[in-house]
Amino acid sequence: MQPIFYKKQPKVGSSLPVELDKIVSEKEKNMNNQFSENLKKIRKEQNLSQEELADQLGVSRQAISKWESGQAYPEMDKIIALCNKFNVNIDDLLHNDIKEVKGEEESKKKLNNSIYSFLKNITNTINMFSRMTFKSKVKCIFEQLLIALILFAISAAVIGALVMLISNLTSFLPFKAEMFINQLIEGILIIACLISSLVIMGHVFKARYLNYYEEVKDSENDKDDNCSTDDNKIKLDNKDNKIIIRDPKHSDYRFLRGLYKVFIIMIKFFLSWFALFVICGIVCLLVGLVLSFLTVKTGLFFVGLLLAITSLSLIGLIILLALINFIFNRKSNKKMMIYGFILSVVVFGIGAGLTFLGSLSFDVSGMDESLLKTQTFEHNITADTVIESHYYDVEYIESNIDTVKVEYTINKYCDIYEYNDDDNAITQDVECKNPMQMARAFVKKLGDKKITDMSSNIEYMKIYANKANIELLKNNEIKREKEIEERNNIINEYENEINRLQDENDELRLQIEELKIQKED
Repeated sequence: MQPIFYKKQPKVGSSLPVELDKIVSEKEKNMNNQFSENLKKIRKEQNLSQEELADQLGVSRQAISKWESGQAYPEMDKIIALCNKFNVNIDDLLHNDIKEVKGEEESKKKLNNSIYSFLKNITNTINMFSRMTFKSKVKCIFEQLLIALILFAISAAVIGALVMLISNLTSFLPFKAEMFINQLIEGILIIACLISSLVIMGHVFKARYLNYYEEVKDSENDKDDNCSTDDNKIKLDNKDNKIIIRDPKHSDYRFLRGLYKVFIIMIKFFLSWFALFVICGIVCLLVGLVLSFLTVKTGLFFVGLLLAITSLSLIGLIILLALINFIFNRKSNKKMMIYGFILSVVVFGIGAGLTFLGSLSFDVSGMDESLLKTQTFEHNITADTVIESHYYDVEYIESNIDTVKVEYTINKYCDIYEYNDDDNAITQDVECKNPMQMARAFVKKLGDKKITDMSSNIEYMKIYANKANIELLKNNEIKREKEIEERNNIINEYENEINRLQDENDELRLQIEELKIQKED
């Protein structure tokens, strides 16, 4: 006989029912706490006192206080009344954080409103174009194309400048890293400019057209007949019930005037910089006017030069005055400026003619003998001695000396310095330490109606040596010229080869980048 097993029943007062009671009471306590916190938040958001809320619910102020402190719990009808009053869900009021719930609802509401507004604008755009007159349609499309062109030009300039700047900043990086960073930033800039341009175009279109169209619809709701608004922004055409969208003050081209003002501002900005150059030119002309008195002895030439510089200074002042008046929107005496400009041009022509006539009596020559001096250097001759001379007029003179004597004829305000170059050839350098004396001498000669060469070039070069040494110097010079020519040819070949290799390297880099792109795709 098999044993019979009986299920053991829990004894009264055992621990299991006690644990269940604790769990249930804990849940009720948590729910009570959440309700009390939510009630307190909602009441404060509505700017209600406990007494005011109690009056609206028909309970005592002490009941509201107990609810918010968690000491008591309202009946179901009061909970429903709270939900209806504050427009909340029962489950959210009792169990959830009401602030988080409201935040989510606000986010959903904003998203829904944005979608609704976008779809509404599309619908209004279609309806508006279907009812616009042909002239209004052409004007609207032209404005949008013009705005798109302006935004494209601005975006292209901004992107180009930033890409160039970033390219210079990242030039120290390896080629692959530099290309990746530049392309990434360029793509980000293009997307940012595209989004910004679309937002700007949409905002302008809505402000100039869709808002006005909504006023047309409102006016149609108020009146059954064809009408026009008081501010002259929109009116209905009598023909086929078409609409004409107008700007304030009844101007069809008010927006284009705004673009014209922007264009004028840009022109003023560039003219401001041009005005600075005009000012510098006027200053230089005034300096020349003062210096022209140094030629007072030249007679007709001086008078012509004085008139020419004075007239040019007046022309510069007239241009500067016109620029200032345009930039700062000042009124100009146009007749006086035009008459002054014409008179200055006439005076300049007279001055230029007198200057030319006066210059015909001048004696134009090379370096005056009175402004020349000679410097002599002596060198010991060797088998490799080379004297740099193919840049100058050289005269070889036979002499019974074992050394080589070199005599230079040069401006007396300058000095000759000899040194050995990389090929151990004796070459020359000229330095003029007294430029003011040179200028003074030139002006003095100009007063005597002589135009003299005041350059620092070597005028003459004489080499004194015996016959054998002269032949040696000539042969060494010819040999050196051939070596220089061969060296230059080799350098040119290497440069051409380097350029060819660089071109091949660039082509290979482009092919590698294309292969990488194809592999990624």
